Amino acid sequence: MRFDNQLRHATRIIETYQGDQPLHIWLKDFFRANKQMGSRDRRQLSNLIYSFYRLGHSLRNLPVPDRLLAGLFLCQTEPGDMLQHFHPDWNEKIDRPVHEKIAFFQTQPAGAQFRITDIFPWKDKLSETIDHEAFCNSFLRQPDLFIRIRPGHERVVLEKLSATPHELIPSSTVRLPNGFPIEDYFTPDREIVIQDYSSQKIAAYLLVSKEPEFFWDTCAGSGGKSILARDMYPNLHITASDIRASILENLRTRFAAAGIQRYTTFLADLSFQPPPASAAGADLILADVPCTGSGTWSRTPEALYFFNPATIEKYRDRQREILRHIAPQLAPDATLVYCTCSVFKRENEEMTEWIRSTFGLQAELRRALAGYDQHADTLFAARFGRRSLSEGNH
Repeated sequence: MRFDNQLRHATRIIETYQGDQPLHIWLKDFFRANKQMGSRDRRQLSNLIYSFYRLGHSLRNLPVPDRLLAGLFLCQTEPGDMLQHFHPDWNEKIDRPVHEKIAFFQTQPAGAQFRITDIFPWKDKLSETIDHEAFCNSFLRQPDLFIRIRPGHERVVLEKLSATPHELIPSSTVRLPNGFPIEDYFTPDREIVIQDYSSQKIAAYLLVSKEPEFFWDTCAGSGGKSILARDMYPNLHITASDIRASILENLRTRFAAAGIQRYTTFLADLSFQPPPASAAGADLILADVPCTGSGTWSRTPEALYFFNPATIEKYRDRQREILRHIAPQLAPDATLVYCTCSVFKRENEEMTEWIRSTFGLQAELRRALAGYDQHADTLFAARFGRRSLSEGNH
């Protein structure tokens, strides 16, 4: 009876939730309103529901309870009481490699129509170098937790982790299991920065031959990439801007923990308003623009399930307007780094070509930063050089 009730609760949640806010927030409110559920029930329900959404657009014709159990089998790796109750033969195979589980599942009535590539059905819209099948496979597992060791803290950080399962990815990236209690070991942003592996790879695009003096992080968020730039260039002056005042307040808190004092901030929606004069003359600009976020959907699989492809054009148009306000601020011989956490070529390669042709900038380096084979996010980045002031916006 307990497992039947849990399945009914999960079905009701799926039928009620409409994707209008992040799933983890919605579930928190749901559990707050249903205090009779213990921690074990909440954990089981969360696993069920996230596994449901990890199937993306595959098996959408299945009844919700059947799809919940299919997701549980394909996405979890340890035997559990619920699967034992409904499908003991599935439960016996849950720790098998995912390709073996898929092959077995396709022999079952519920899985006869399952194709891994149905999870993300927009193959024709993907960036050039992304492996569609491997990308679809990545949705069946939650990405890992990554930290970046800040310069000068390598020995201390690794000593603190010596008794804990971890993987050092040279020279400063550490992979940790999800749920690792970071704050029990470190003060975030002081010794380490919590930062996805692919986000850390943006360092290669910020690397320029002449050390920059003025860095503008145009859509800064909470400042993780600004801290990265500061660690690369200790004498850097940072200007950080964002559309959200609360996010900039979080950035200031993080900068204080990171020991960053040479910076300014301003609030602006660069999609329709130009920056203040103080932003002019930056010799290194990072445009980490708003996007579909499709490269991070393995962390938020509900976004994949509810995604409307028409929004790609809306983001592309917004990205263009933001760049129209950013590019004219480049100093002579400056560098512009454009990046997204999107897998769509309309936001990536096509935007790269538009930036090149519109602003007379030379594309020096561009590629999708595939994280799906590393249990990380997938990003896109491109670096541009300013050839001369006369080749501005035209």
